Amino acid sequence: MIFVTVGGELPFDRLVRAMDGFAAAHPGEDFLAQIGAGGFEPAHMRWQRTLERDAYAAALEASEVVVAHAGMGSVLSAGDRGRPIVLLPRRARLGEHRNDHQRDTVAHLAGRPGIFVAEDEAALPERIAAARAAGAQALAPTAPAGFLERLRAFVVDGRRQPGADGGGPVTR
Repeated sequence: MIFVTVGGELPFDRLVRAMDGFAAAHPGEDFLAQIGAGGFEPAHMRWQRTLERDAYAAALEASEVVVAHAGMGSVLSAGDRGRPIVLLPRRARLGEHRNDHQRDTVAHLAGRPGIFVAEDEAALPERIAAARAAGAQALAPTAPAGFLERLRAFVVDGRRQPGADGGGPVTR
């Protein structure tokens, strides 16, 4: 099954519409979409506006691939279960979010195991195929060593690492 989720806060009709078109082109496949409060209602895939926590977890477990907005909750949920995820970032200029932080998120996550970025709707079919080919890939249970070292220095020693944010010493 392909599980489509727009997250719990904002509608994302562009993603839902694109995936409904993908479902129409793949009539033998199983799809479930959590569509939120958007105005578009899919005609070619099963959908619900919201899923309770247990139903969401069950959909993730049953999925082969997750297709989602670029929200960290979706990324972490898919990764924790070893499900590859295809991310389509919301765009501020299209009125999908207040800023383009989701584009920044995908720029940072692109190329990591199990994460596939579609910059626009036209790229979704190719990225879904790549995610399927990659198969299950869980997220690493810890952060990279370099990040942990910088975080430890900041929290424990009260200093910022050069280049991390252009920072100097932390003032107290």
